[in-house]
Amino acid sequence: MKKIIALALLIGSVSFIGNTYAHDEVATSKTSPVTEQTAKYSIENMTCKMCDITIRKSMEKVDGVIKATVDYDTKTAVVIFNPEKTDIKTIGMASTNAGYKATSI
Repeated sequence: MKKIIALALLIGSVSFIGNTYAHDEVATSKTSPVTEQTAKYSIENMTCKMCDITIRKSMEKVDGVIKATVDYDTKTAVVIFNPEKTDIKTIGMASTNAGYKATSI
């Protein structure tokens, strides 16, 4: 009977140590949070409400762009992006290459 109790205690303590170690691994394996930046652009050559779709899609194709919003009425675009993957100039060039010159404001 003593052997069974000793074995149960041993198994219980090994399980406890294993769970504690697994918890520590999760706690110490933190990844750095992705930072986001926002950029605003003035857009030229917008002649109709369909232009904003073309501009938005061209900007969103840039790796690192999280979201692009284009406003036909104000002729502007607001882009949220990951600065570790792209920059303001590259995003603006995507719109310019689609035929709508984008200038950061």
